[in-house]
Amino acid sequence: MARGRKKQVNLTLEEQLKAVNDDIAACEEQIKALKQKRKEIDKLIKEEKKEALFKAVEESGKSIDDILSALSGE
Repeated sequence: MARGRKKQVNLTLEEQLKAVNDDIAACEEQIKALKQKRKEIDKLIKEEKKEALFKAVEESGKSIDDILSALSGE
């Protein structure tokens, strides 16, 4: 079934400005939440990499000191 056209609401300039500012504030909050989520995901990725590295060291049979010596080129 066809829908009718949306009625255009005649807003004053001040009302339009307030609506735009409200939209901007909502978007800024969303950006803030997404940045926090990104930070948490980055932290989880870093932890996974640390665990994988530690597991590889354990499975190699070498001590941590041996690994550190090899990495530093001694």
